[in-house]
Amino acid sequence: MKNLMKFYLFLTAFFLAVTCVQAQDMALPKKESNIDLALGMGENSSFSYALSWNTSYGLFSSNKFRLGYGIRFSGFTGSELNYITAPADLTGDDATIDTLLVNSPHSMGLSALINLQYQFSSKFKLGFNIDVIGVGFGSTDDSRFISSENTGQYPQTLESSPSSFNLLLGGDNDLGQIKSEFYIAYALSEKTWLRGGMDMTFSEYTTNQELTNANDRFRYKPVLVFLAVSYNPFN
Repeated sequence: MKNLMKFYLFLTAFFLAVTCVQAQDMALPKKESNIDLALGMGENSSFSYALSWNTSYGLFSSNKFRLGYGIRFSGFTGSELNYITAPADLTGDDATIDTLLVNSPHSMGLSALINLQYQFSSKFKLGFNIDVIGVGFGSTDDSRFISSENTGQYPQTLESSPSSFNLLLGGDNDLGQIKSEFYIAYALSEKTWLRGGMDMTFSEYTTNQELTNANDRFRYKPVLVFLAVSYNPFN
C-alpha cells in the first residue's frame, strides 16, 4: 500500500512538472462524454473490471475544474478472500468483528457515479470518481464463518452472495459494492485517453442467515492498481 501511494505521488509530481514546462494555452469544452473500460489487479489474485458511461461539465471560465456523473457496471473477483464484519456499529470494536472466508467471490454492481476532475492541460488531468447508488448481484458461494464467539450455535460453512443494494453513506456505513478510483489521465489523441491509478472496489457479501451480533453482512476492502481507456465518440 505504501509503495503504491509513493508511485502514485511520483506520477502526479511528474505530470505536474511536465504540464508546467509545456504551459500551453487551451480551450477546453464545456461538456464532454465518454465510454470507459477499466481493468485492475491486486493481492490474493484479486481482479476488477468496469465499463462506464460518463459526462462531465467544466466549471468557471477555464473549464479546468470538471464535475460529472455517469453509470458504471463493475465486477470484482478473487480467491479465498477474508471478508470481515461490515456494519459500522460493529466495526468499532475488535471483539465484534468476525470473518467470512469466501472461496471464489465474484460480485458485480450497476451504479450511478459522480466524477471530479482537474485538467492541467490538453494532455493531462487528475480525477476521482465513486459509486453513489445502485444494485448488486453475482454468484452464490460456499463460505466459512470464523468467529471466537461461535461455539456451535452457528454453522461453520454456509452460503453467501453479493449484497443486492449499493449505497454510498461514508466509511463503514456504506452498503453493498462501492467502487472508487483516483487516477491520472493522458490524452493519446483528441478522442482517446489513457487512465491509471488506484482502484478501491469494496465488495460485500450477505450470508443466508444471521450470525453473531445478528449480522449477515461482510466486506472486503482491497486497493488495486488499474489501467483504463476512455473514448469520446463526439469529439
